Amino acid sequence: MTRVNSAPACPNVLQLLDWFDRPRRYILILERPDPCQDLQSFCEENDCLDEGLAKKVLVQLIAALKHCESRGVLHRDVKPENLLISTESQDIKLLDFGCGDLLKRSAYKYFAGTIQ
Repeated sequence: MTRVNSAPACPNVLQLLDWFDRPRRYILILERPDPCQDLQSFCEENDCLDEGLAKKVLVQLIAALKHCESRGVLHRDVKPENLLISTESQDIKLLDFGCGDLLKRSAYKYFAGTIQ
């Protein structure tokens, strides 16, 4: 996550503010935009995204993924639950890099992500 958050930052990737290395775990201090909710909950409460909002979300998601790729990172678990949407501006932020990996030229042989 430090790779993705190094300057210049991307406004569509959740920012890592600080982190601590502890025995058997890392503690991450992350940005928390307010007011916001994950895209899955937002869609459940609002039935669906209209075409204009869907386009806005996808353009921002593509920007976030291109930023990750430029830093040599593959997210590997893009889904509505891993996108925060501002309920005021409808700006999104990609989060949860727990399944992420460094980009490589060879094939990925193992599944990573959430099985639905």
